[in-house]
Amino acid sequence: MNIPAFSADGLIRDAEVRDASRLAEILVFSKRTHYRSIFHDDAFSFGILQVLPIARAFTGDPETLRGIRVYDDGFVKGMIHTRGDEIEELYVDPFFERQGIGSKLMADALERILYPRLWVLEKNENAVRFYRSQGFEPTGERIREPASGDPAYKVRMVRKTPRRDVIGKIVRVKVDRPLGSRHPQYPDLVYPVNYGYVPDIPGGDGEEQDVYILGVTEPLDEFTGTVAAVIRRKDDNEEKWAAVPEGVRYSPREIRELTAFTEQYFDSEIIC
Repeated sequence: MNIPAFSADGLIRDAEVRDASRLAEILVFSKRTHYRSIFHDDAFSFGILQVLPIARAFTGDPETLRGIRVYDDGFVKGMIHTRGDEIEELYVDPFFERQGIGSKLMADALERILYPRLWVLEKNENAVRFYRSQGFEPTGERIREPASGDPAYKVRMVRKTPRRDVIGKIVRVKVDRPLGSRHPQYPDLVYPVNYGYVPDIPGGDGEEQDVYILGVTEPLDEFTGTVAAVIRRKDDNEEKWAAVPEGVRYSPREIRELTAFTEQYFDSEIIC
């Protein structure tokens, strides 16, 4: 999927190598400010966690900047790092917190990701409160953070609020009928594509939203890609989504041909 170089207000853009020093400063000072009271590990906070090595990592391998967007209104004040539908990092320079920068960075990510997920430290109450304000809710998943000092846990949060326009958004699909498998009720029907659902997101039939995965030629267990089309059935209460790997394009005619193994039995329209 093509991500705009700049956000609508022109303040959020893709990170570049020239941002390496500021990114490193934001990461170091934010983590020291918010995590020191949780981990109680000054040897890490002030010994291992240093600006120079992080900056060198960015400049040494520009690929590490992939997925990072920055808020820049003259100089960089915050950053968000996404990978697929996962929000991996969101940090604002402590000097510029409470100015709405985090919300603007999140809004930029939500323009691309349909149902984003993230992990957040359970004891980082300000962060948990912020993510709740953005529509995220805990899933019940909880894992221990491998750090010294007091035990610390991360909790999984997901934003389940549906977006009206799903086409072009990143979505994660759990595959329950992989390519080459047989339909559980109609064994003569062999799936020529991977087929699955978006966990915890209801579709028109009350079950989880179904998705055809196009452009992949091997069986999958899980897939993260872009919604390329919505297949609206006029004679059924369901709609199906068609998802593709990043950068892959299909015409409505091609989508109809690839999904005809089941959609031929319905009167439907394909919206791309």
